[in-house]
Amino acid sequence: MTTPYRVGFCVSGEGRLFRSAVRWRHRLGIQPALLVATDRADPQLESFCREFEVPFTCLHVQPRETFTRDITRVCIGAQVDLLCLTFDRILPDALVQHYRGRIINTHFSLLPAFPGVRPLSDALDAGARFVGATIHEVDQHVDGGAIVAQCMLPVERADTRESLGRRVFSLARPMYLQVLAWYAAGRVGRDPHGRVWIRDGRYGLAPMSPALEREFPD
Repeated sequence: MTTPYRVGFCVSGEGRLFRSAVRWRHRLGIQPALLVATDRADPQLESFCREFEVPFTCLHVQPRETFTRDITRVCIGAQVDLLCLTFDRILPDALVQHYRGRIINTHFSLLPAFPGVRPLSDALDAGARFVGATIHEVDQHVDGGAIVAQCMLPVERADTRESLGRRVFSLARPMYLQVLAWYAAGRVGRDPHGRVWIRDGRYGLAPMSPALEREFPD
């Protein structure tokens, strides 16, 4: 019997990517094994987790020392195969080291451009002509770590932070689900330079590289 690929999630906001992953869990080949939400996240996440039988933990972000201790204890104790972040907190070093190569973050820019907390606003302010989203592995550097996948789209003259965010999310969601499927299938590897490559992935195609291999309708 195949052991389920256990995925934990850390969420600070609405958790839309997390919810989508839970709904697609059987097609992705994953078992959602944990949700850690901060006290600033959508309060309805708890009832969603109860409906889908996902273990749920809510952590207060202050005081920082308590948060650092608790998130390290909860995430390591869950013994997940992969930890996925849509999170506005920096993970403790001990947690990053424990799951090194097994933590991914979704950032709404084409890294290494526009790291930080307001990437789409920064891209608009800078007059960027293309924006996108990046899924990368997490290391000790903020918005650093090896890039797993990226998607991109052109900025339109009338775009606002809100309109751009909606359009980027529409690409980022299927990319996120596809990346989870690749990890669950054991297809994520690294070259001698530490760069991440998907075995048999199709590279060099827009708007996402590696290219999607299946459809994930809303």
